[in-house]
Amino acid sequence: MAANNKRKNELQFKLTEDDIKLFGRYRILYTKQGHRMVLQQRLTYLISAAALAVLFTVFHVDKKFTIMMYITAAVIAFVGIFFAETLVIRQQDKEIAKTESSAERVHAATNTVRLEEEGFSTFAAGDEQHFKYTDIKLVDLTDHAIYVWLSDEMIMPLPLHAFRDLKDMKETCKWIREKAGLNE
Repeated sequence: MAANNKRKNELQFKLTEDDIKLFGRYRILYTKQGHRMVLQQRLTYLISAAALAVLFTVFHVDKKFTIMMYITAAVIAFVGIFFAETLVIRQQDKEIAKTESSAERVHAATNTVRLEEEGFSTFAAGDEQHFKYTDIKLVDLTDHAIYVWLSDEMIMPLPLHAFRDLKDMKETCKWIREKAGLNE
C-alpha cells in the first residue's frame, strides 16, 4: 500500500475538492439515489416541454410563433432526455463550489483506514467505525478511487492519492475483494 502510510495496512488521506466532485459524479451515475435525481431532471424537462406545447396549442398567438414554440418545446424535451446526467453533475459541481467558503462546507479531515485480516476500521474527525469484510456489498475500482459499498447510501471512497500509484491501488482493491468474497 501507499509509501506515505504508517503501516502497510493503513491508508491516510484527506479528501480533496476533486475527490469530492469525482465521488459525487460516481454517486450520480452508479447509485439508486443518483439515478432518481437524473430521472427527476428528465421528468422536469419533459413536463416543461409538454406544458409549453399545450400552452401554445390552447392559446394561439401567431402560427409562426406557435411553430417556433413547438420547436422550442422539442429542444427542451431533447435536452432533458439526453443531457440529464450532465446537467445534474454540473448542478452538483456548482453547489460544491458555492459551499467552498461557507460554514456548510465539510472541512477536510485526515481519514485513516486500517485494513486488517478480519475487517477494517475507519477514523475521521473523532469518528471511529469498524466493519467486517462480509459487510461489503461491492468494491468498485475507477482510475481515481476504490469505492467500497457498504449499502446504497454508504459508500467509502479510497482515493488514488492514498496509494503509492495505480498499481498499488489495484492490488489493494483485489485484496479487499478477496477478503469480502467478491472475486470476479
